[in-house]
Amino acid sequence: MKPNFKAAPEFATSKTAVWWDMGDCPVPDGYDARRVVPSIEGALKKLGYSGPVTITAYGDLKHTPQHVLRRLSSTGVDLQHTVKGLDFLLFLII
Repeated sequence: MKPNFKAAPEFATSKTAVWWDMGDCPVPDGYDARRVVPSIEGALKKLGYSGPVTITAYGDLKHTPQHVLRRLSSTGVDLQHTVKGLDFLLFLII
């Protein structure tokens, strides 16, 4: 895992986009999915980032339980179903 760096002053209030590969990093069994957003935002704040955060979770969402998807969605996580990985998702966005 690469180290995280403190926010440079000129970027501290910038918008931050988080791209979350749910295939490589699923919500652990027993973890309340509603805690994901506060955990990510808290980690960013510890590094000095205070700008708005958007989180996009992508992957083959058929492998994620519906209750987890509902909880993530209820906290503002954008869910994108794809089975071909990040390069396919980026193609869809562009």
